[in-house]
Amino acid sequence: MRMSRWDVQVAEIPLGDPFNPPGSSKIHNDPITAAAAAASLMSAFGSYQQGVSAKAQYNLQAKMATVEGERKAVQYQQRSNDILRRLRSTNSALAARAYAGGVDPFSGSPDIVRAANETSAGREYSILLADSSAALRGGEIQSQIYQQAGKTAYQQGIFNAAAKLGMAAAQMGGKQSPAPIETRTV
Repeated sequence: MRMSRWDVQVAEIPLGDPFNPPGSSKIHNDPITAAAAAASLMSAFGSYQQGVSAKAQYNLQAKMATVEGERKAVQYQQRSNDILRRLRSTNSALAARAYAGGVDPFSGSPDIVRAANETSAGREYSILLADSSAALRGGEIQSQIYQQAGKTAYQQGIFNAAAKLGMAAAQMGGKQSPAPIETRTV
C-alpha cells in the first residue's frame, strides 16, 4: 500500500486525551471543578441580585428625596400664607384703631404704617416662595442623583456577574492536565 502526503500528516494528529474523552469537559471528570464552577455561578447570581437590590434601594431613596423636597416646599408655602394672614390682621387692627380715633385709616400716618407693613410682608413672602421653589428643585436634583447611583449599582452588579460567569466558564473548560498523545498509524 502506498502512503500519500496526506497519510503522513493525518498520522501525526493526536487522537485526543484519554482522561477526557471527546464530548466531555473537565467538569464532568472533576467534582472539585464542578463545585467551584457551581460556586462561581451562584456568586454571579448573587452579584446580579445585589445590583438589582441596590438599584431598588436607590430608587426608594430618590422617591423619598422628592417627597422631602415637596414637604419642605409646602412648609415654606404655609409660612408665606401665615405672613399674609398676619398682614391682613395687622392692617385690620390698624384700620380699626384709626377709625376708633377718628382718623382716616387710608391716609396720613396709618397709611404710612400700612404701606411699611405690606412692604415688609411682601419681602418675606417673596423669600418664602423662592425657598419653596428651591426646596422643590433640591428634592428633584437629589432624586436624580439617587436614580443615577441606582443605575450605576445595577450596571456594576451586571458587570460583576458577567466576570464571575467568565470565571466559571474558564473553570469548566480550563486547562486540563497533559495526557500522552496517541498518533494514528497507517
